[in-house]
Amino acid sequence: MAKYVKASDSMVVVKDHYGKTHRVTERAYNIVYKEKGYTLVDAPETPESQNDGSGVDFFTLTREELQEIKNDDLKDFLDKEEIQYKSNATKEDLIDLILGE
Repeated sequence: MAKYVKASDSMVVVKDHYGKTHRVTERAYNIVYKEKGYTLVDAPETPESQNDGSGVDFFTLTREELQEIKNDDLKDFLDKEEIQYKSNATKEDLIDLILGE
């Protein structure tokens, strides 16, 4: 069974062999540019409208607390933790993955 993962929208700046910088998606860096020897210049930039509570470890939250969090934020957390999920996963499915159930 194939598992689907939401693509990361974050952008990174990479440097090529000649020192020239390029702005690419984090996913493109990991799949293409990293293999070609490009190096990261800075940390990933996330959209400013995104407020995923990145300072919060969702693994420590209860089911009730996780119910209060938007699906997109749950998916962002799972992406960051490199936990795969189906693209059509329900909130319950996402919470079960976080809680290890």
